[in-house]
Amino acid sequence: MKRLVKNILVLLAATLVCSPAFAVIDFSDDFESYNLPDGGIIGGGWTWFLNAYPNFPVCDGYIFGYGPNPAPNSNGPYYVSNIGEGDTGKALNVFSDYGSDQHPVGNCVETNVYQERLLTASDGGQYTFRFDTQVTDQLGQDVQTYGFIKLINPDPPYETFVFKKVSTQTGGKKGLAINLTSDDAGKLIQWGFANIVSDYLPSGRFYDNVEFTPDVVVEPPPPYEFEGVPIPAWALFGIAGLLAYFGGSQLRSRRKVK
Repeated sequence: MKRLVKNILVLLAATLVCSPAFAVIDFSDDFESYNLPDGGIIGGGWTWFLNAYPNFPVCDGYIFGYGPNPAPNSNGPYYVSNIGEGDTGKALNVFSDYGSDQHPVGNCVETNVYQERLLTASDGGQYTFRFDTQVTDQLGQDVQTYGFIKLINPDPPYETFVFKKVSTQTGGKKGLAINLTSDDAGKLIQWGFANIVSDYLPSGRFYDNVEFTPDVVVEPPPPYEFEGVPIPAWALFGIAGLLAYFGGSQLRSRRKVK
């Protein structure tokens, strides 16, 4: 009987703790499989885009943007990213596009290096973007560096529905969270790293152990009750089957004893 009660309690616990939603996006990258700078592209889906704004560091208005392009694993001709040796092995090095002609004229050069996915209805759920930041050099005055999550319209006029960011001026573990619903299907989700720089100021940061993964959530209980405890209908059938099985086992055991 004790074993019967134990098994029932285990089944009850399993029904009350729900698994994550069936989310499709489950991304991680520790950069160990990439080459050190070789003049090619980084690969792995890493992409870059540049925006220019007037009047650094105010950055009011908009001048132009270009991209997206595969993120380079090089010190040139576009100075935005490569794979470097970090504190814990290989890491993603992100810095400004020092080849931009907007640097010497005092405009804001915003460089973005990121991952991107077109959302479907099955991608709904709660996600967390996590990463480690490594400080390689002191930033220039008024330079901004940050990790971000964006939810945008992939078609003109390219509205931004969500823009979350966390500063990476200091090192350590960083994170951002976002909740996606089925209504977000057709939108673009982006997560990655950016900097806003001018006049060739230092902007480099190393990033490692990058994750964009679904969170484990406990769903609201369904409208079924058993002694006041919400239990899914399928669980009731499972419990009934379990009781029948153990009841039959007990009966067979007694018959053998006799």
